[in-house]
Amino acid sequence: MMRIVATLCSVVLASCIAAAAFGQSPAQQIDQSPKRVPLGVYEKAGCDGVRGVADFKRWFGRNPDQTLEFITWQIMQEGSTWAMGCWKNAGQKSVVYSIPMLPDDNSATLAEGAAGKFDALFRNYALKLVQFGYGHAVIRLGWEFNGDWYPWAASKDPESWKAYWRRIVTAMRSAPGAHFKFDWTMAGGWTDFLPEAAYPGDEYVDIIGMDLYNIVWDKNADTPEGRWDFHLNTRRGLVWQRDFAAQHRKPISFAEWGTGKQPSGGGGDDPYFIEQMAAWIGASNTAYHNYWDHTGGFNAKLSDGHQPQSAAAFLRAFGGPKPRPPGLMQPG
Repeated sequence: MMRIVATLCSVVLASCIAAAAFGQSPAQQIDQSPKRVPLGVYEKAGCDGVRGVADFKRWFGRNPDQTLEFITWQIMQEGSTWAMGCWKNAGQKSVVYSIPMLPDDNSATLAEGAAGKFDALFRNYALKLVQFGYGHAVIRLGWEFNGDWYPWAASKDPESWKAYWRRIVTAMRSAPGAHFKFDWTMAGGWTDFLPEAAYPGDEYVDIIGMDLYNIVWDKNADTPEGRWDFHLNTRRGLVWQRDFAAQHRKPISFAEWGTGKQPSGGGGDDPYFIEQMAAWIGASNTAYHNYWDHTGGFNAKLSDGHQPQSAAAFLRAFGGPKPRPPGLMQPG
């Protein structure tokens, strides 16, 4: 789950850059996109998540293509397969797994990981993923590493962070039947640490990801248009992500995104943000995206009716039965 951090705003480009590049309005770009990017959702973890996804489906009009799951360090140490079993029993074939790099109690360091202390832990968990049919899952290790709110914050030791990432990927790939895709997921918005300082190398990364929530802290930019301009053009915003990924010949992703509020603020019911994100996702080389239809941390839930304008914009952009181009995954 994303923990939002304070940002500084720098506004330099027009908010409709993605659509303007194609000479179309956002709605036109969504409708005429030659692809439909796989869409997932986060409701809750494990079996509670299965029930939440069923509720989302009734509101949305079809199954999401995938779901998002969070694994704790304790779950890995115990070798628990509870959550995997919940999704497998529900027939959910595609799950994006968020996997921590260190325990929450700060009892281990990045340097210890880089030295190989946890190789067996990650290989064993990879074996369990394969056993339950998730050998092709997207794995996002140490998500939001450019912030300072998780034990694996890369700013603590960037060189060890990169070396540790490479060890984890190598260990998980060594499991027979493993064909994982590894998502290097930064936190959206302004952070002191520059994410590229923790890039572990093209051989060990498949997707350049970002978690993005509709919130800024500059009151001069706290309008729908101002917030979107910030997300596009802040020092390591959407434009930077797109260009960095293109330089490395990788697709982008949004494993978590949403509009809503938290105690310190947020854009709330903002259909403009939904429309612009839909246009950006459709116009970019996007591997997948997951909407945060959840009340925890940042209340971005759409399916409960408390954000009617954003919900309507989301349904217009993504919802209901749609023809599928050949080659895309089928919903679980």
